[in-house]
Formats: sequence, structure tokens, C-alpha cells
Amino acid sequence: MPLGIVAHRLLVDHVGQVAFPESMKDVWHAPQLALLVLAGVGIAVLGALVPARSAARLTIAKVLHNE
Repeated sequence: MPLGIVAHRLLVDHVGQVAFPESMKDVWHAPQLALLVLAGVGIAVLGALVPARSAARLTIAKVLHNE
């Protein structure tokens, strides 16, 4: 992710002959990125809970029988 931000800053200056204002270069801020990361982790955890709960309720015999 940080590499993409650096690449964005470098490429924006070299596209055409237009000089972009600083406000167009600072698209993502640290709090926004942290919130996106936390939201991604939260969604992943919620998505994993449903199959994990159903797998935890199975007996060993049922698991071995399904294989």
C-alpha cells in the first residue's frame, strides 16, 4: 500500500505537462487507511465466523464420515 501511494505521487507529476495542486496528490490520509484496514479485518472475521461455528458443532464421526 505505501508503495502505491509513493507511485501515485511520482506519476501524477509526470503525466502530461499539467502541474497538479497538492490537494490532488494527497488522496489518502493515514486515519482513512487505518479505518480501511480495520474494516477489512472486521469483514474477514465476520465472514469466517459462520463456517467456523458450524464446523465447531460437528462431531469427529460426522467429519470423518463426510470425507
